[in-house]
Amino acid sequence: MEDLPLAALIVAQDQTDIGDGLRATLPLAGRSLIEYQAGLALAAGADHVLILVERVPAALAQAVDRLRHGQTRVEIARSLSDAIDRLHPEERILLIADGAIAPQDAVERLAAAPAPALLAVPDGPGHEDFERIDAADRWAGFALFDKRFLESTAQMLGDWELGSTLLRRLVQGDAGRIAALDADAGLGAPGPMLVTGPAPLGAIETGLLRRADPGEGNWAELYLHRRIASPLIGPLIARQIDRGLVAWAAAGLAWLAAAAAAFQLFWAAALLLPVGAAVASAERRMARIWGGPGATMTIPAVARQAGGLAVLLLLARMLDSEGGWGWWLVAGLLPAALLALDALEPIIAAIRPLPRPRWHASADALLWIAPPLALLGGWRWMLAGLTAYAAICFLERFIGAWQRARFCDK
Repeated sequence: MEDLPLAALIVAQDQTDIGDGLRATLPLAGRSLIEYQAGLALAAGADHVLILVERVPAALAQAVDRLRHGQTRVEIARSLSDAIDRLHPEERILLIADGAIAPQDAVERLAAAPAPALLAVPDGPGHEDFERIDAADRWAGFALFDKRFLESTAQMLGDWELGSTLLRRLVQGDAGRIAALDADAGLGAPGPMLVTGPAPLGAIETGLLRRADPGEGNWAELYLHRRIASPLIGPLIARQIDRGLVAWAAAGLAWLAAAAAAFQLFWAAALLLPVGAAVASAERRMARIWGGPGATMTIPAVARQAGGLAVLLLLARMLDSEGGWGWWLVAGLLPAALLALDALEPIIAAIRPLPRPRWHASADALLWIAPPLALLGGWRWMLAGLTAYAAICFLERFIGAWQRARFCDK
C-alpha cells in the first residue's frame, strides 16, 4: 500500500472574518499558509497536490503559481466531484483540513501508515479547536484513505460538512490513529494546530526563518554573512520581495564594481564586491526558507561571478601597465586555483568523504579579504596574497586527497 502514489487533497473553505475569506492565503514568511501545507505533504512523499476550493482569489492564484514554479503538479478543484475526477484510482489521498498543520515527522508517519488512518491529538487544553473523536482524542486535521473511500463518502455527503463526514466514516471504519504530538520534538518546534488567524503562524514563521542560516560552509558565509545577510531576511520576506530580484541585485552590484574598475576606481570596486556577496548570501538564505539547500539561482550567480572576473581582468591590465605581463599570470592563477579546488570535491567524495575546512578559500571569502590586503600592501600585494591563499588551499586539499587515495589502495 505504501508503494502507491500519494496525492495531497488540501481543503480551503470560505471564512467570514479573514482577509479575502480563506485561511489558506494567510501570509507566512513571505508566502502563504497553503504553501506550507503543501510543503508538508510534498516532504511526506506526495507528488500531486489538489486544492479543493470554491473560489480562487488573487492571493491563492499567486500561491498556486509559486508551487507550480517548483515543478509541483498542482490542480484546483471547485467541487468534491471535480476533485474525485482529478484523482487517479491508485493514488492514496492525504487529506489536509482547512487551516490544519502538524509536525513534519507526524505527517510522514501518517503517509507511511496503512490506509485508512488519521492524525490524533489528546483531548485536553490547547486542542479545543480540533474536532472531537471520542473522550480521549481529537482529530488533528490530517487523514489518509483511498479514492474509493472518498467516492463512497461523496455519495452520502448531502448537506453535511466534508471534514466531519470523513472523520465519522474513518472512526466507524476503525482507521488507525497516529499521534500528532511528538514527545521528542524540541520545545521550539510548532505542534499541531488549527490556524484560525494570523497570530498562531508566528511560531511557524520563526522556525522557517531558522532555516535561513546554513549549519556549515565557508568562514565568510558562517561568520560574516550571518551577521550581515541574516538581518535582511525578515524585512525582505515581510515585504514579499522576490528572491530573484535579490539575486539580480547582487549581480548588478558586481557589474557596477566592474564599471568603477573600468574608470580606475578600484577602491569603489573593492567595496562594492563584498556588498554584492552579502546580498547574494541573503538570496541563498531566502531560498533555504522554502526551497531548502541547493536552490541557488544559477544565471544571476554566474552573472555576479562574471562581474567579479571582469574586475580582476581590469586590475591585471592596470598592474601590467605598471609592472609587466607577469601580473596576468598571477591574476589567471587565482580563478584557476578556485576552480581546481571545487573540481577536487567530487573526486574526494568518490574516494572517501572529507569535510572541506572552513578556512579554505572561496570567491566570496576572497572578496572580503581583498580590501584589508589592499589597504596594507597596495593592489599588487593584494592580488599576490589572494592568489597565494587560493593556491595553498588547493595544494592542501590535493595532498589530502592523494594521501587518502593511497590509503584506500592499501
